[in-house]
Amino acid sequence: MSQISVRGYERVHDYVDPGTAPAEERAAVAIFVGPPDDNAVAHVSGPGLVVGAPATDPAFPDSEMIGYGSWHDCFVHVDRWKTSDPPMSYQLTTEHLTAFRAGRLSVLSIAVGCGGG
Repeated sequence: MSQISVRGYERVHDYVDPGTAPAEERAAVAIFVGPPDDNAVAHVSGPGLVVGAPATDPAFPDSEMIGYGSWHDCFVHVDRWKTSDPPMSYQLTTEHLTAFRAGRLSVLSIAVGCGGG
């Protein structure tokens, strides 16, 4: 997961999704912040990473899926935060959160999991 990056964005947090799946199937997640960009998924890269537009966009209230793919036989989700007070906002600095709420900063969440994703 540490090999995945987003050109022009800063990686600000890494964690393991605390979901209900068995531990070995939980996704590793990295949070990136950077300038708003309608084509941010084009800046996501990593050795062996294949990511493109998702076939469908699941209806999540706090984010939109902008990319889906695979990396070393695991799934990859690229989500862009879209609400002014996202549930994971504690992972951002006060400056980042202020800029995000003002529309001057985009927040991407990239999840890699080897379970049922």
